[in-house]
Amino acid sequence: MRFHKNVPRENREFLTEQLKTYEKEMAMTSDERKELHKWVASGRSPYDNGDYICGENGCPLDFISALRFQDEQMEWFASLSEEEKEALRHNYEPQYDTQADEPVFCVGSCLRAPDPDEELPFR
Repeated sequence: MRFHKNVPRENREFLTEQLKTYEKEMAMTSDERKELHKWVASGRSPYDNGDYICGENGCPLDFISALRFQDEQMEWFASLSEEEKEALRHNYEPQYDTQADEPVFCVGSCLRAPDPDEELPFR
């Protein structure tokens, strides 16, 4: 494998060993292997993912698991009707508070911007 020129030599050795171990542990398609090699050649560990995708246990997924998760999510989204897609897009579009002129993101039902003068029970 050819590493990018900015990856230090000592990192290359370590990453090569990680890659060998990872490839023994993880079954993958040839396309996944190509993506993995590009990832490692850029100086990153096969046990990391660039989108910080975590599993159900809260720990970051390895590269191939994160890649598969993204593919599953894209397939799921593609399977939705146009109405369902539009509803999802609407729920995650920022809504603006006309008084504060700041975005308030919606998830399900709109959340309101916090009132800085509101008395909170934990103050």
